[in-house]
Amino acid sequence: MNLLFEDDGQLKAGTVLADQDTSLQVEASTGRRLKVKAANVLLRFATPGPGETLAQAAAIAAGLDPQFLWEVSGDDEFAFDALAREYFGAQASAPEQAAVLQLLHASPMYFYKRGKGRYRKAPADALAAALASVER
Repeated sequence: MNLLFEDDGQLKAGTVLADQDTSLQVEASTGRRLKVKAANVLLRFATPGPGETLAQAAAIAAGLDPQFLWEVSGDDEFAFDALAREYFGAQASAPEQAAVLQLLHASPMYFYKRGKGRYRKAPADALAAALASVER
């Protein structure tokens, strides 16, 4: 079993070595072994491998438009996997879900983080002000 998790504000992937109720022993895609709290796990998946998932997700995320995702997301708080299923279809793969998560995580002007894997789109006036400040 592989998983995608958040560690010190960064998204990482790894293979589960041991699974207890509250924590997991994980070998990260870099080869480093970590103890990860179950609350920090964002996505569990069987295939592809953790390194391949992150590489595919980065390639997919490069083709996603944060402005479009901002326009189609609702005003309420939402989970990244729900937005991925809405964008890619009900059977969104692990790399597709990870790509949406990476984009949301990397677009704080468009999406406010509300918790582990949960986001809310920025208000239109705040987004306009942020984009105007970037243009300067």
